[in-house]
Amino acid sequence: MKKTKFLPLILLFAVSCFQMNNDDFTVGNLWRVTSINGTESYIFGTVHLYPKGELEISEDVFVKLKGCSLLALERDVTNESEQKKFLDFEMPKFFTESYRVLISEYGDELVGMENQLIEVAREQGIKITGLESTEEILQIMIDLSQIEIPQTHFEKDKTLQVYRQSLEMYKKEQIKIFKDSLNVQLPKRITELTVDQRNENWFGDVLNLIEKEPTFIAVGMGHLGGRSGLLNLLAQKGYKLKRVKI
Repeated sequence: MKKTKFLPLILLFAVSCFQMNNDDFTVGNLWRVTSINGTESYIFGTVHLYPKGELEISEDVFVKLKGCSLLALERDVTNESEQKKFLDFEMPKFFTESYRVLISEYGDELVGMENQLIEVAREQGIKITGLESTEEILQIMIDLSQIEIPQTHFEKDKTLQVYRQSLEMYKKEQIKIFKDSLNVQLPKRITELTVDQRNENWFGDVLNLIEKEPTFIAVGMGHLGGRSGLLNLLAQKGYKLKRVKI
């Protein structure tokens, strides 16, 4: 399964007013971020793939997106040449096996959340960019391929159970519980590479974008909560954050 189009599970995903304590960022998939110069942007946690009818993007999310001039995804999947590099890369077994299980269970019923955001952005003439290059994410995939994972991790029932639990956490917007669960479900090094390191890699770009123009940042749910989450990183820099209930 060389040309895997999606990174399931951990890459599928990845309260109230601003305070410095990251424990406050426990619930909420959509957040308003006010930059130092007063520009308002948004950070939205996504599920990269979900079964049709299982979830639905709130109209409020689309309204906030339409009010921005830039959509920033984890990676710019609209760049065809860069996308080809990604699809030609042989993904680590961890992702291909998980994806195989999801396809066997849901098939064509799987829906891409980012695809819906891209469609609206294109309709509105909103620019699209990525927070990481293809080379950056592929290097992480190479590092991941060096990690040994027990074969029992790929059992269908276990994979589906974890996936469905993730969907339930998403519905309840439990961003911190979800991030904490990753460290239980996966070897710590996988979470460090696919979530923590990527957050650190993205953060400079996030700051530059939100200081420059109203930006709608859409990344997997797992990237929002926790000590190393984007919300806490922004709070530590003095940015004002407020949850937008959807």
